Amino acid sequence: MLGGRYRLVAPVGTGTSSRVFLAIDLQLKRRVAVKLLHEALAEDQGFLQRFRAEARAAGALNHPNIVSVFDWGEDTSQGVLVPYLVTEYLGGGSLRSMLDQRGLLSQSQTLVVGLQTARALAHAHLRGLVHRDVKPGNLLFDEEGRLRLADFGLARALAEASWTEPSGSMAGSTRYASPEQALGRRLDGRSDVYSLTLLLVECVTGRVPLMGETTASTLALRTQSDLELDASLGGLRSVLERAGRLDPSDRPEAAEFEIALMAAAEELARPEPLPIVLTLGEAEQTTELRQVSGLGLIQELGADLVVSEDQQLGAAQEFGEAATLGSPLGAVASSGLAADPEPQFAAALPVASDGRSSDQIPFAAGAVVVAASQTEARTSAAPASEEDALGAAPNARTRPKKPGKRTLIAALLVALILAIAGWWFLLRVEVHDVPDLVGLNIDVATEQAKELGYVVDATTRDRQDGTVPGQVLAQSPAPKKPLAEGSTVELTVSLGATLSPLPTVAGLPEAEARTQLEAAGLAVGSVTRSLNEDVAKDAVISATSAPGQEPVNAQGEVPKGTVLDLAVSDGPAPRVVPEGLVGSTVDQARAALAAVQLEAAVNEEFSETAPPGYIISSNKEPGTEVPRGYTLTLGMSKGPQPIAVPDVRTLSGSQAAAQLETLGLTVSGIEGPPSGLVLQTDPIPGELVPRGTAVRIFTKK
Repeated sequence: MLGGRYRLVAPVGTGTSSRVFLAIDLQLKRRVAVKLLHEALAEDQGFLQRFRAEARAAGALNHPNIVSVFDWGEDTSQGVLVPYLVTEYLGGGSLRSMLDQRGLLSQSQTLVVGLQTARALAHAHLRGLVHRDVKPGNLLFDEEGRLRLADFGLARALAEASWTEPSGSMAGSTRYASPEQALGRRLDGRSDVYSLTLLLVECVTGRVPLMGETTASTLALRTQSDLELDASLGGLRSVLERAGRLDPSDRPEAAEFEIALMAAAEELARPEPLPIVLTLGEAEQTTELRQVSGLGLIQELGADLVVSEDQQLGAAQEFGEAATLGSPLGAVASSGLAADPEPQFAAALPVASDGRSSDQIPFAAGAVVVAASQTEARTSAAPASEEDALGAAPNARTRPKKPGKRTLIAALLVALILAIAGWWFLLRVEVHDVPDLVGLNIDVATEQAKELGYVVDATTRDRQDGTVPGQVLAQSPAPKKPLAEGSTVELTVSLGATLSPLPTVAGLPEAEARTQLEAAGLAVGSVTRSLNEDVAKDAVISATSAPGQEPVNAQGEVPKGTVLDLAVSDGPAPRVVPEGLVGSTVDQARAALAAVQLEAAVNEEFSETAPPGYIISSNKEPGTEVPRGYTLTLGMSKGPQPIAVPDVRTLSGSQAAAQLETLGLTVSGIEGPPSGLVLQTDPIPGELVPRGTAVRIFTKK
């Protein structure tokens, strides 16, 4: 028994991480499937937290091709905590059992499997859930052949668990892994489409494509090439090859994949019914299972209540005078109800409100009434006289004399007293006023309800402003209403405040971002500043939920009142002025600065030592930190400064030559006497010429 509610009946499957049982929900009287997770997982608190979150998310999915999640929880087995998941029970087996026991499917049957699975995936992907483990063992069928996809969310919780599965157990999941799973990259819905594609190819060919001899070789093959298929896939070939592309961006989404399969159906024949493999055979149907399947109590009992008068006589001798022939008590005793009911009869008895079946109760007042009425019916149908009896059955044994009326009345009174006493001590259920549980934490409310003998149904979840997750929002029945022990109290539990879209504040100045967040009913917590190459200084890099707050969901929403931490940019990291600018050419200097995202402004300067085109100065020393994009001022040599030819026309030729040489010019010759007055020079006075230029002097004769 799990959670005081689910009675395990028969194992129906075993995996590396769990065992699956057919069970009976004693509260709702229906078949369910219970997945018991590996005991080692209970030691991983991170897994348990993820398991609960994924179970809640999977329970919110409502689609005809997705297995319904009814409940989840943990129970204790031999002192060990065991997590479990309760889902609808499907009696048509899995696709894995179908392929193993019935063989390959036709192309048309495979298309039916693909369509139903694609619809389930499209529904889940639209709500932000990726399955991560699409394989034949997770495609289940009901007894009419409708497909359901199982284990949504569980694969992610298991993948992030810290425990280690048994050696070789990864092979089952690796067989259908997508390239991005093999590379350990972030997954989206197109990973599920790839896994479904491999599965559909196996349905037709019996082989999973791109399989190596080991797990490592299989993963390597998945990351090397697109899926290439042969003509055995017929009209499905092109659809499956596109869905088996190496790059996820080249694959269709699940909804697109469904449309492509629908188009391919036009080329295929009408499919035969799928050859499902029933989980339990007719011989495995116990009385208890048939009862929850709809057979009534009287149908189960049948003729078990019919007893012979010989049996009644034996019971009368055993139980004494009170158990006289024809009395209700005699009927009860002779049927065996008061002692040890037949097992098949006991299994069919109603379940008491405290969870015990009637085979745990000595006898019920209702059983007395049924037995008595049947005994009276047989008595009224007996011959009227001893002669009639002999005439009707000449060889029959002479019957004892019927008891008198007083004996019958006394026996009936005794039976009535016993029935009332049995009801009072065994069947009567205590009634209490329902406590006020609204506003309490669900754990506290559950404990209070269970102390009064109630069963708590807290599956209904809602959001309401001003509440915290786990707070009880409403209850049924209302407080102070009388309610018998064993009855169900339905609680509506808060998921927190209503959701609000998170404004896009990345790139906005911090003050403006605060204004937008507060207008959306959100609060700003801590602010962390850091260097950022892409976001301007004092602008917001990101806004994330503070520790302990509910994270942003797949739709970009958070509960109102959520505290968000801001990351604000300090701008790009400073740059360091590189070495070797002075002495390099202009092009070399510009390239060195561009490598660290700096600019250069070049000014030309005269230099007596540096050749033209070389850098002779910088306004920033090497090793200096400057902002990204800063413009350095560089001085570039344009050679020595030119010299203006002096006016020496008032001097003699020899005097003029001496002055020109003093200024750095040379004299190429004196035309005329050296002592004569200078008439002109070439170049002429005032002309700018490079240092060392030769000047010719003309003098008066």
